[in-house]
Amino acid sequence: MRVVVVSAWEPWRTTDGAAFVLDHQLQRLSTRHDITVLAAGAPLPEVDPAKELGDRYAGTKVTWFGPEISPAADYLWRLGWSARHGEPAHVRFVERPALLQAYDEALDAGADVVHLHGWGTARLASRSGGVPAVHVAIDPWAVNYRNRRLSRIRRVLDSGQAGRIARHEEQHYANAAAVVVVTDADAEAIHTVAPGATVEVIPNGVEPGHDPPPASAQRPVLGFHGVFDSQANVDAAVSLVREIWPQVRASVPAAEVLLVGRRPPREVRDLVGPGVELRADVPDITAALVDMTVHVDWMTSGAGIKNKVLEAMAAGRPVVTSAAGAQGIGDGNGVAVVSDVASAAAAVVGLLRDPQGLQASGVAARARVVADFGWDDNAIAVERLWEKVSQT
Repeated sequence: MRVVVVSAWEPWRTTDGAAFVLDHQLQRLSTRHDITVLAAGAPLPEVDPAKELGDRYAGTKVTWFGPEISPAADYLWRLGWSARHGEPAHVRFVERPALLQAYDEALDAGADVVHLHGWGTARLASRSGGVPAVHVAIDPWAVNYRNRRLSRIRRVLDSGQAGRIARHEEQHYANAAAVVVVTDADAEAIHTVAPGATVEVIPNGVEPGHDPPPASAQRPVLGFHGVFDSQANVDAAVSLVREIWPQVRASVPAAEVLLVGRRPPREVRDLVGPGVELRADVPDITAALVDMTVHVDWMTSGAGIKNKVLEAMAAGRPVVTSAAGAQGIGDGNGVAVVSDVASAAAAVVGLLRDPQGLQASGVAARARVVADFGWDDNAIAVERLWEKVSQT
């Protein structure tokens, strides 16, 4: 198939939880389809996509379109555009004149399907000239927008964006042949704001990597990792240290906490003390995960499938989490879903006091990830969706 992909972020920036989804898909689908990638982005790319991504994406033509002015000036310029046009500022992050021209040219050259990846790309479905468009929302935009951590000045400058995002979803998602999210709960959220949209659920995958060392209770470590730009991740870290850990220590005094993540704010840094370690901006999350005994994800907000839970499972670590943390994954086979903090602490204590059960739970978690959350399955589901919409 001939596929035109527009991405709101550089797919090769694999530290980004949204961008790396497209990276995995392109690695698998570029060998079977004629794909053109038009990627937006904020900073200058770390690689020259035209020269260095040919092998990664099997010769796929990749072109990057970013701002020609400083990020701060570009942000203010996009805010002005947003106020004039009533669209979220991030739409203009994607819809730069050079990208729009390349998009039109790619469609004129012939395409069977358009793949619009990320927030701010959905409006391009109405510009596809009748070529069916799949919009990969990943998570409900309006829901996750409210979960961002912003400075006071950004909150002032961004006033009005939440309403524009909700209107954008309602107006443009119905124009896509399909809108893709990663969980059933996300699909319900999209249907609420955009009842005319056709929504498909395709879960994310995870790279299982090599077989990890088994979880061991000899040094009991309660772990959590995530990007701390998200308020949900900050809240989860605080709940782990302030609420769950003290209850665990009442039964297992040697229990410690390991927090791992990028850009930890003061609320997270202030948690560090005797028995609580913080590793910020680590280059290899897998190495940190194997230093944990039980992964504790006390999520109380946010949308989407929690990649952190899948990564912990792939590392052979049992997970204790809330219903929000298990969204799109579910209970059982290495994942204990509990309803309150006391139950979370009790579940952790139960694992720490049962070394054989602890290891068995970690093994089951990894086996489940390998069986149910592979990137190959994710790419096949996307491929089948392309075929489906192109035939309607």
